[in-house]
Amino acid sequence: SLPKDPSKRVDVIHHIAQVLNVIPATKHHKREQRSLANALKELVIKFYNRDDVSYQMPGKRDCIIVENDGKKITLQKRILLYSIRETYQLFIGDKNDPNINLSKTSFSDLRPLNILVQSHMSHRSCLCVYHESINLLLKALSKQIQCPDLNTLQTFSLALLCDEENEKLIDQKKEIKWYQWILNEGLAKKQEFNGTIQQCLADLQEKIKPFLWHVFIKRQQASYFEQMKSSTNDETVCLQVDFNEDFRMDIQDAIQGSYYSKKSVSLFTSHVWCSSQGFSFVYVLDNCTHDKYCISTILDQLFDEIKKKFKNLQNLYVFSDGAAQQFKQRFLFRNLCRLADLFQIELSWHYFATSHGKGVVDGLGATVKRLVYSAILPGQHCNSAADFVVIAKSKTNAIEISEIKQHFIDDSMAKMEPIFKSVKPIPETKKNSFN
Repeated sequence: SLPKDPSKRVDVIHHIAQVLNVIPATKHHKREQRSLANALKELVIKFYNRDDVSYQMPGKRDCIIVENDGKKITLQKRILLYSIRETYQLFIGDKNDPNINLSKTSFSDLRPLNILVQSHMSHRSCLCVYHESINLLLKALSKQIQCPDLNTLQTFSLALLCDEENEKLIDQKKEIKWYQWILNEGLAKKQEFNGTIQQCLADLQEKIKPFLWHVFIKRQQASYFEQMKSSTNDETVCLQVDFNEDFRMDIQDAIQGSYYSKKSVSLFTSHVWCSSQGFSFVYVLDNCTHDKYCISTILDQLFDEIKKKFKNLQNLYVFSDGAAQQFKQRFLFRNLCRLADLFQIELSWHYFATSHGKGVVDGLGATVKRLVYSAILPGQHCNSAADFVVIAKSKTNAIEISEIKQHFIDDSMAKMEPIFKSVKPIPETKKNSFN
């Protein structure tokens, strides 16, 4: 029997008529799904992994397990420096290609699982003092001044000036509170300031010029770094180096009093980009001074390994942060001349902008630490750099891990001390960017 509802009766009769070919069947227009080209997908994923778009987290627990072709793999987490919307706008502006037809939703869906937004970080540290100083001032002023360009550091960098009509409405004598990072007896402290809006604006204006110079250096160095990585071959190689945070060697089932007697080892991490593939090196030392003699010893061994892998090597571009004790100092400058002559190569050293030197080398240190720590938890002993290297080598073949023994450092000191004594000071080494 037919349904009692008249509209349902019509639907049933209409369907029967279509089945009996009394009336033509209704054609359903399906929405065509336009799939993205694989080349575009790879381009987006590569953009997400750029060091000026997201940065590598350095902790041994900063990892995520994902499935790839049915296998579980561990990836080091990366944190986006911007929001998804800002990252999408940067991608479109960077490529500047009218043929790229990509929505923000598709761009967001292509974000790799190990690249997280900033809200996933429970605690943010090691921030850039230039960016954070401006950011703290903007937080205080944005509550008092109705100007969209003060909402985020990104919009402020693009505008740097509010609407004049809004500026006239500001009560510049109103008392407000803001924070700034200051150096007190060599220690960085976040200090509270109280004053008028006018005083806060004056503080902001004073910091704009060095901030813009810092942003310029950061972007130029990041762009040059990406350019060099993509233009390598067997004759031209790009290298990034860094000292990772020292690894404190835990002992499973340790007694209470042993906490203050834990030993540490130093990790020097490096990664080489060449035309065919990349190579990762980690050097482990019992010596945790990170001084010029340790660095000289490591560079001798590292450059020797690179020279063995690339017989036709002519140009080596090295990138690092600007740590004054380790890399950005006169003794390294002198040592580079010696290394260039020793290995018969054109050698140049480039420094990232302050607090913007994070990259794949941080992930290397975190990976090796995590592998060793996973062996310590079941009870395996790790009491020295030699033990660390043995455990790490048993866990991975993807990273070349070596120990730098103390007698090599002592030999380097005997050889390099007369050379370093003759090196004269170089004025304003810390201020210069050495592009």
